[in-house]
Amino acid sequence: MALAGARADVLTQGVLYPDSLGALGQSDLFTAALSPAEGHPLLALRGLTDPVDAQDFALRARAGLAGLIVRHRPKMLLLSLPEAAVFCTTPAALAAMRAVLSEFSDDILPVLHLAPPAEAAADAFHLQTLLGATGAPPMGKGTVGIDPDATAALWAQVFGAETLTAREFAGALTAKDLGVALADLGQGALTARLVPHQRPSLVTLRRALALNAGLAGMDSLPFSLRESLLAKLGGEGDPLTAADLAPLTAAIRTVKGARKTAPDLSPDPDFEPSPLLAGVAEAAAAARQAADAARVQRLTAQGAASTARAVAAPRRKGPEPLTKAGESILSPTAKEVHRSFAGGRYWPRNTGVVGIDETADLPPFPVDTPPKTGTLIVGCMKNEGPYILEWIAYHKAIGVDHFLIFTNDCSDGTDEILIRLMELGHLTHVSNNEWKGKSPQQAALNKAMKMDLVKQADWLIHIDIDEYINVRMGNGTLADLYAGMGEATNLAMTWRLFGNAGQEEIGEATVIDRFTGCAPAYVPKPHTMWGFKSITRNVGAYSKLSCHRPNKVAPKMKDQVRWLNGNLADHSKELTDKGWRSSIQSIGYDAVQLNHYALRSRESFLIKRQRGRALHVDRSIGLNYWVRHDWHLNTDRSILRQVPRTWAMKAKLLEDPVLARLHADALAWHDAKAAELRATEAFAALWEQTKTADLSDGERMAYAVAEDMES
Repeated sequence: MALAGARADVLTQGVLYPDSLGALGQSDLFTAALSPAEGHPLLALRGLTDPVDAQDFALRARAGLAGLIVRHRPKMLLLSLPEAAVFCTTPAALAAMRAVLSEFSDDILPVLHLAPPAEAAADAFHLQTLLGATGAPPMGKGTVGIDPDATAALWAQVFGAETLTAREFAGALTAKDLGVALADLGQGALTARLVPHQRPSLVTLRRALALNAGLAGMDSLPFSLRESLLAKLGGEGDPLTAADLAPLTAAIRTVKGARKTAPDLSPDPDFEPSPLLAGVAEAAAAARQAADAARVQRLTAQGAASTARAVAAPRRKGPEPLTKAGESILSPTAKEVHRSFAGGRYWPRNTGVVGIDETADLPPFPVDTPPKTGTLIVGCMKNEGPYILEWIAYHKAIGVDHFLIFTNDCSDGTDEILIRLMELGHLTHVSNNEWKGKSPQQAALNKAMKMDLVKQADWLIHIDIDEYINVRMGNGTLADLYAGMGEATNLAMTWRLFGNAGQEEIGEATVIDRFTGCAPAYVPKPHTMWGFKSITRNVGAYSKLSCHRPNKVAPKMKDQVRWLNGNLADHSKELTDKGWRSSIQSIGYDAVQLNHYALRSRESFLIKRQRGRALHVDRSIGLNYWVRHDWHLNTDRSILRQVPRTWAMKAKLLEDPVLARLHADALAWHDAKAAELRATEAFAALWEQTKTADLSDGERMAYAVAEDMES
């Protein structure tokens, strides 16, 4: 309350105390740090028991704070997080809170205001009873949240002792106490009316324990219903005070005025909660149904609003003028498409789809060990030597546990690199030189589905080496994405094409840090633009794995299949049986997108053109491929948050001298091959053609639609 009253004053000094995360403090930010899988009582309190709702809430909380930071550009962000003191009692829980804070700054200075043990114990008993506890919380020496020394030690462990300030206060927190925390900011005395804190009586709390025991078997009890039951317990007796609990904490600190006999904190044996429990189960079920219906209505409304924004493009009075390149490259049919589509439903634009500022440089994700997820990536490669380590390092850094890689007809050292990575335990390599059928890729996927490695995985993903899973929610890991998916079985990761943008040389063959120019978010034509690759929970629902998705759903499993889009919205009706591209209704990028670097550098493109394609070996890669994939007039820098953890993982791989040598040899092979191709007449001509094919987004769309390639 004191800080809220001083919000305007401290802002003039460059200190932001945000007002977007709660009425007074920043409880929304703490809630955003909670994992839906843990079933935390605070999530139930906020009606966020569904993982999708919880992740949606977390995204909105982060976005709201980010918006304030961008608007005010403060020198310091000041946060009040009392919930963290109560509920972050383990290193993992506190580290999750730190991860959220680290999204906004690496310079975090915690200040702990530590209550006397008896005061803290009384608050913990009150709060935990209110949220459903059936007994008193731990209150002995070493209990985080009760013992000031243990609390400070935990925070020092997670944040670093050198960053921590711990202050103890004698009783109820006052404006003067909070003023001390702002002294270094030059802020004068704070004035605020602080409402005295009053807990329920011990009689009421012991009855609440008995009531909680009767409610324990009921899942997902709405907090509003629990609150109404607690209100019927009566208010006899004096409020519970710190003095009542002083004997229980005497071993930690001596509390003056402590009573000699500690109160009984067990459930009241004489209180019979049965009359209050009559009809509660039915009421809870009805409340859950109403909440589910409201959630579906909300998601439907959000989807309809998003679609309406996307298709309601401003109409131009006339067609967009063609560029010099457009006049030269576009056929008469393409020029007519360009004219007739201008400003309409299929006109590409970077509005109406993405809910974040993709051009901003957000704080990097922490370099840490990602949680195990049981995820297996199945991929196919041919002459990709220089790019392997970055791609492997990136996906290991976000939580992929293993890779199954098929290769065919490699000559640049790709096989040798993969074999060494297999020897080091990072992946499994399989030669696919003797493939049969229409494509080496599908032949490999057919083999993969028969392998124990695939059958034993928890999650299956098939992507190519020019595709990167860009998790844009939570801590940027697959674990965060899976938590947001809840019980869903599949997720469609829609392509976002990243073009060349003038990068000519292979260089060090890095990808994610060099190519940030991309296609607009809204580009429904040509039909290949919103192709997707899928994440599949490996529950046996599908019997076939194809390039983009699993196919052939088992009839008995069909009702259990649930497909989400990149916003974690349900689109099962559209995607369960078929489909390999997102639609105007199902497009979404906010939680995850698949960054597709089809071209990379101009030299890399020449080598790709020379070797053919993994999926369609009977189709050439010429100027038409370049034009269709060189989308670069828009900017998406969101994946750059993953660079530090990717480079750290890549450095670990390069600690192996054999792997480092093989990587260098592959890079040298590609440099030599690029020089060789540039010296030939046909590829030199292609090189020059790509340099003059700089089309606008509308022209690029019209070119592809007119050609109607790959349909």
